[in-house]
Amino acid sequence: MKKVFSIPAGLSMGIAAVMLHQPAQAQTRSCTSLREVSTHQRSIRKVITLNNTNANTDFAVPTGTRFKSYTAQVTPENNSHYGIEVNLKYNDGSSSKAVSRSVEAKRFYRYDQSFRTLTNRQPYQINTRITGDRNTAYQVSVFGCQ
Repeated sequence: MKKVFSIPAGLSMGIAAVMLHQPAQAQTRSCTSLREVSTHQRSIRKVITLNNTNANTDFAVPTGTRFKSYTAQVTPENNSHYGIEVNLKYNDGSSSKAVSRSVEAKRFYRYDQSFRTLTNRQPYQINTRITGDRNTAYQVSVFGCQ
């Protein structure tokens, strides 16, 4: 077998440490990454527009799995003020607000917000609504945890 490249031992150990050290709070509790409704992506990047007209992002909750809790992860790309709301949507057309908070965010610092349903009803979608200053950007993901 031909060697294409080699990594010095110290470097490979450093990479392994970084990979193992990555904070994965949602994944340590047997969590499933939910997919955004229209793109089916697990993580969505958005740039906030004038009047926050693109603030909503919906994530589908898979059927056949009961989740005990959920975690929304928001990673701002700018030092700025962000408003974070999470709403649970139910099959009967109703919804409930699970999270409403303001964050003076630090660039590339991940904000995890765990929440539960107030009832035993399973939502079919999790809606995130992230607002902030025009032209600021962020990434958002949602996990369902058992």
